[in-house]
Amino acid sequence: MAKLIFKIVLIGDPAVGKTSIRRKYLGETTQKEYIYTIGADFATKRLKLSKNLSVQYQIFDLAGQQKFDKVRASFYSGVQAAVLVYDITDNNSLKNLPKWIRETKKNNDGTLETFVIVGNKIDLSDQKKSNDTLLNKIQQELSKEMGHNILHISTSALTGENIDLLFKKLTYELLVAYSKDSPIIAELVKEVEDKLVIDAPLKPKEPEILPSKADVKDKALESIVEKRLKRFELEINHLKLEIRELHTDIHHLQDLILKYITDHKNLLEKLSLREDF
Repeated sequence: MAKLIFKIVLIGDPAVGKTSIRRKYLGETTQKEYIYTIGADFATKRLKLSKNLSVQYQIFDLAGQQKFDKVRASFYSGVQAAVLVYDITDNNSLKNLPKWIRETKKNNDGTLETFVIVGNKIDLSDQKKSNDTLLNKIQQELSKEMGHNILHISTSALTGENIDLLFKKLTYELLVAYSKDSPIIAELVKEVEDKLVIDAPLKPKEPEILPSKADVKDKALESIVEKRLKRFELEINHLKLEIRELHTDIHHLQDLILKYITDHKNLLEKLSLREDF
């Protein structure tokens, strides 16, 4: 069996949903402390595509805060793909994508095959602020630089929409890249194309039934109420998610503070014993 190992990084501004995307796809990791010490979280996932081909992902979720700029550099070595995440409700996170592209290229050692641009939080589409013209410009320029079309995928880490699709398409892109230098891999990829290339079938168009004016008015009112309720529900779910992550962060910081106090106390006790002698 051919086993391919792909190292990818999730990058972008703070709070765009990188960690939530990783959690939705890979689940929780037991290495939460990495975010606070070296600016990254790490997880793996193995995909058995066929009896002859499997892929193992090494996914690094890199912290976007400025204080981690220097330590992030070491994580780009050996990376085959970089997932550029922005928040559709925050246009600045889209504007900053070129910065993340430059950082990736500067610190990669020649293994980089592709990028994927991900617009996250589409469940909040009514609050969308990202500029499509700017997005198209970034996507076109990056495609020109890389020599192939760069994918853009819209996702919701909250609902899980398109998360699996993101990684299926990324897997296919990387397999195609590897196939260019290996006829054996190319043959194996042909066997699994149906699993990875997803084209949604068109639904047959149903005959149109014109509603009465009263029905239109009632449905319009119902639609407005339904949209508002859905929006409130999504905002509440986002708030719950942020509170849960904040609670985890606070708990970890408490552990760090307690460890520091304990270490400091032990040091003082050792110094006190030395003075007694």
